[in-house]
Amino acid sequence: MLVATLAAALLGCEDGSGSGRDRERARGGAGADGACGPLRYAEVRGRAPRYLDERALGRFRNDRAVCAGVWLPADHGFVPQGVVVHGGSAWVSGFDGSGRPGDRYCMVERVDLRTGKRLGSVEGVAGRVGPRDPVKCRHGGGLVRDEHGLWLVETRRVWLIDPATLEVERAWALVEPLRGSFALLDGEGRLGLGRWHPRRAAQVDWFDTDDLVSSSALDLTIEMAEGATPAPRRSQGGVWARLEGGPAAWFAQSVTRCGVLVGPEGTRRRAFVPGAEGMDLVGEDTLWVVSESGTRPYQELGGRPVVPMLVRLDLSDFSSWRRPDCGV
Repeated sequence: MLVATLAAALLGCEDGSGSGRDRERARGGAGADGACGPLRYAEVRGRAPRYLDERALGRFRNDRAVCAGVWLPADHGFVPQGVVVHGGSAWVSGFDGSGRPGDRYCMVERVDLRTGKRLGSVEGVAGRVGPRDPVKCRHGGGLVRDEHGLWLVETRRVWLIDPATLEVERAWALVEPLRGSFALLDGEGRLGLGRWHPRRAAQVDWFDTDDLVSSSALDLTIEMAEGATPAPRRSQGGVWARLEGGPAAWFAQSVTRCGVLVGPEGTRRRAFVPGAEGMDLVGEDTLWVVSESGTRPYQELGGRPVVPMLVRLDLSDFSSWRRPDCGV
């Protein structure tokens, strides 16, 4: 029992739901303020990408809440956009950033959270919407999971994927004004399709996944939505969480140099992971976030902070998080 307990302390909980302070306990305990980080380069799990010349991670406000990081297989240009964490694995959606605009097809990577080892991968997600001609998924902007499987969303379509085999089971087309820029699940398990816009406020349109699976519809329309939630402009990802007040949608606004976590109605803002995209809440105080700042396409542009593609944050001290010192 002692050996098992020590192993759990060193590796963190296998299902990803343990406290963000596991790593600090293994190293001798958290600091006086209970913080985990800032994370050090050598502590990031997995193999660091070959294109990184620096051996230090970029700093940002509230990085003391970062308790773990994972390098994703990214030497080929993978840019993560969405994330699901379950049972010691992370499923990450994104696209091949080395492709030409218009040819940046969806990818899904499954990795072991403890080692960063790839457990499965699919490049060029493709399939049919009913009897229509085969199509390819582009961008892979959001990923969530429920009892039906993985829901991968992109600008024009929604894909249902088997999490074990990564095979496409079904697809739906989105009819404007619906867009699949990012995705989240609410407290009732409804699928939220987030619309991204650089200048105007965005919104999330909610759909019952049981209704989608049981329906013969091939197209999702705004009339089929069960409601909508406003979202800030430039929202790149969302998560349903009880961070301050009651449960609500929180949104990641980001560019590759800056990240901001925005609460309901845009009135609560906290400094966040640069380049933040999709998020997944495990338990009450463990938040996994994917970032595109450390990926090859953006690192080659220069001036971007080195951030692990997948990071774990402890939310138990969220009330003390600082406001952002950068704008998105």
